[in-house]
Amino acid sequence: MRSLYKSTGDKGSNQPLLLLKSLIFSIIIYLQFVMLTSATKYTPKVPLHIWLSASRSRTLAFVPTKIGCVRNTKSIFKSLAAQTYITSNLNENFRNIGTSSRFNKSYPCYQSSRLFSVVPDAIPSYAIEDENSNLQSSHESINPTSSSTSEIDLNIRSKTKPGGNWDPENPVAWAKNFGARDPTKEAELLKKAHLRPGDEGYFDVSSITVPGVTMVRTKQEAKIVMERLMSAESEKAIHACDTEVMEIDLKNVGPVGNGYVTCASIYSGPDFDYGLGDGPGTALWIDNLDDAFGVLQCFKEFFEDERFKTVWHNYGFDRHVMWNEGIDVRGLKGDTLHMARLEDTSRIKYGAGAGYSLEALTGDLLGRRKKPMKEIFGVARLRKDGSAGSLIDVPPVEVLQRDPRFRRQWIIYSAFDAEGTWLLRERLQERLEKLDWYQGLNLYDYYDMHMCQFAEVLTDMERRGIRVDAKEYLAKVEIQAREDREGHVKKFRNWAFQQIGPDGLAINPASSTQLCTFLFGGAANTKTKEETEKVRVFKVPREEIPDDAMEMYRKRDASQDEAKKIDGSDRQPDEFDSMKATQLKEVCKEYGLKVSGKKAELQERLRGHFLASAESSASMLPEDDFDTMPDEDLRHSCTARQLDDSGTRKDLLERLRQDVAFSLELLSATADRSTDGYRTISEALEATAQSDGGALKEILDDLKSKSLEEPKFVEVTITSIGMKPTKSTAGGAPSVTADVLRGLAGNPFDDEPKYGSAYEFFGGGKEGYDACVALFSLTAIGSIDTMIANFLTSLQKLCDHDSRVHGSLNINTETGRLSSRRPNLQNQPALEKDKYQIRKAFQSGPGNNLIVAD
Repeated sequence: MRSLYKSTGDKGSNQPLLLLKSLIFSIIIYLQFVMLTSATKYTPKVPLHIWLSASRSRTLAFVPTKIGCVRNTKSIFKSLAAQTYITSNLNENFRNIGTSSRFNKSYPCYQSSRLFSVVPDAIPSYAIEDENSNLQSSHESINPTSSSTSEIDLNIRSKTKPGGNWDPENPVAWAKNFGARDPTKEAELLKKAHLRPGDEGYFDVSSITVPGVTMVRTKQEAKIVMERLMSAESEKAIHACDTEVMEIDLKNVGPVGNGYVTCASIYSGPDFDYGLGDGPGTALWIDNLDDAFGVLQCFKEFFEDERFKTVWHNYGFDRHVMWNEGIDVRGLKGDTLHMARLEDTSRIKYGAGAGYSLEALTGDLLGRRKKPMKEIFGVARLRKDGSAGSLIDVPPVEVLQRDPRFRRQWIIYSAFDAEGTWLLRERLQERLEKLDWYQGLNLYDYYDMHMCQFAEVLTDMERRGIRVDAKEYLAKVEIQAREDREGHVKKFRNWAFQQIGPDGLAINPASSTQLCTFLFGGAANTKTKEETEKVRVFKVPREEIPDDAMEMYRKRDASQDEAKKIDGSDRQPDEFDSMKATQLKEVCKEYGLKVSGKKAELQERLRGHFLASAESSASMLPEDDFDTMPDEDLRHSCTARQLDDSGTRKDLLERLRQDVAFSLELLSATADRSTDGYRTISEALEATAQSDGGALKEILDDLKSKSLEEPKFVEVTITSIGMKPTKSTAGGAPSVTADVLRGLAGNPFDDEPKYGSAYEFFGGGKEGYDACVALFSLTAIGSIDTMIANFLTSLQKLCDHDSRVHGSLNINTETGRLSSRRPNLQNQPALEKDKYQIRKAFQSGPGNNLIVAD
């Protein structure tokens, strides 16, 4: 919703223009108001600034601005606050919106019906005293008689829907349980957090203490500390807090409903004493694991009491994980993450600092850098040989807190988070107070007036989330989207098959490298002037190759093998080609053959041996009976073979057998390489393995089983069709982005078909049309992939047990606008592009209406 708050830039130069614009806005609002009330014959009894009218499918909101009040560009957050009140309120049902205390004072009837648990002051009392009387008189003219909230509700055209869950007397009751942990997973998580003596991973850590840290591990100690925290002295202090959480993967999920708080730390300044005998100035560390399980609950009253001012770094995270433990944190006095962004929005982009993490800010602003966990607790991952590798692993949070090897350092680490946050808030307040805002106010005044309380608004919105029909509606939509994708993939691959053969069936339409080679291979790189590859071989995992492509590969390979048989120029492979060198040596040893030599020599030696065995009926070689021959006969045999006949019997036997082995190798090398010949070797191997068993049979059985397995990788050869690229990447290579593909395809399915450049490239007619249709399917694949990845699967994955998604709303832009992530609820499909009607998945609760405002 667009607020009428505007930023005017310069302080003095735009004053007349500002007054003129404000006057025009006031006139327009008044005219719209008169037209609406006269058209509906309805006189609202609610103030103009908060009156809503649900007219058909549109919702109109009027948020007038104090004339000349908003002058600094930082005031964008005021506009966001107004926008947040109205938009969030429409999350489940039409209702009155609670306003700032400025308006609650003027309109007491709204004090009981405000939307958020903490309502920000739009402008502090010292800045708006001059307006109170005008507002009161305005209220009296609109609503001359006092009335209750329910009486006002009766006059609103859009009444509460029967069967809904909104209670005018308690307007936020419908959302009180949202954002909690999944009850089905709660028991298992709490079991992991409450180990007992004898359980694996349990350690007795009762004797471990840390100087400068007040530790609380029992309910008795918690009771003593709570007396100090709930005292009048505590109301004057600022308490910096932090939490540590186990069982949460922030790369995939947010903090709402996930994780368990293992400990909390508080630092209340150098003069505050927690009462356990450690003196003032210590940090408080609250254990919440194992023997101390549940101690954090003793501090629930303190964290939920708005009298006590707490400060956090990344308040949204900590408030959510505390809510997981049933504690609704209140009394926010500052979020150092937001304060740092207000003080300097360019820390990351322009190098003013390392960013906005607590590590970066404590180093930049305090000179006391918080060391990251990896630096303190990192353990080198071991290589296979047992040596330390370059990769660093950090043990889980619960291990760091339990294991005596890490516990002391862990307590120091977590306690410094609180102390560093306290010191950081002091420094940031000093810096913000030096930056002017307007009319004598500074940016810290602005932060305290608007942004600080706005942070609570954002966390309320995140916790309540929005209802999404994931299990039924989105699951069915995803099935349809994937079926559509398969259809488009099939169209494109069939066309590619017509262009380059079986490899076209294996092209990955999501691979820009393969598409670049296929479409634009041979084109020159615009920077290097070198031609890109016209033919490129890609090693693709077997599971990514479709079955029809594999079938075509088999047919192609069989055809090529048949051609080789007819030609006879190449020998066919046998079992020895598939054996490893160690297997070849094992077979040689088993059959008394020489085991030395290269792999090729071993293969020829074995082929000669089994070829001789297969043809023994022709007496090609005599059997080895040297052991039965007397020495004299051995010498005669050596002489006949032209070998040296001197030496011992052992020398003669070795000499003769080496000559036989050489003869076998020579026989294998000169034998007929026809298929029949090698089939004889295979048959001889099989017969020998069956009769002798041993190593040969095991090796052959292993080779057979592997031959039946699918290959892990398949070589896909992509040949270019030689189209001319229209756009290049930053590196100069042809680009295959969606807009390039749309230019090639056009839209062949329009009532009046609009063909892309591919139509002319393929000579028009049916070939040109087929090319445009195939490339159009390629663009559709990309769009469907985006829909599936960004919307369908992510929304289903992030939907909780209440069928709600809880996005993270962040103040992390230079303009002050909000950003959203996990999921990005600001980036749902536009109406005209929402082919699968994903927006229909966003629903109100049963019996309620969802009102869309713009």
